[in-house]
Amino acid sequence: MKRRKTEQKAAIYEIIHGVGRHMTAEEVKQALDEKELGIGLATVYRNLNLLCEEGTIQKFTHNNFSFFDGNPEPHDHFRCIRCGCVQDVQASYNHALDKKAMKDTGAMILSHSATFEGICPKCIKEEDNRQWN
Repeated sequence: MKRRKTEQKAAIYEIIHGVGRHMTAEEVKQALDEKELGIGLATVYRNLNLLCEEGTIQKFTHNNFSFFDGNPEPHDHFRCIRCGCVQDVQASYNHALDKKAMKDTGAMILSHSATFEGICPKCIKEEDNRQWN
């Protein structure tokens, strides 16, 4: 089914698209508000989900958080447990892991994603500064 292109979807795509762009729907809404585009949160969610269905962005949900990723290519992430920042992991996609999962499960694996959790350099530095002040 071919979907029509709307101004709202184009504006949302422009904000979220690109490598290194990881945002919640609320952050996308805030960026739209800063541009004074007047797009409601329900419309943001609907269009983000449509962009995911089209394969132009990705949605990741892990434990108690979710975010939209402007890079549709398979890759992994790091999430800081302190500040919540999300970053791409700069490593080659591990196709061998997909093959192993297929062998182990008998399933057809199309892709995988891993989210590493820890403390980012900025939060480590802030913690170090607090200890010495």
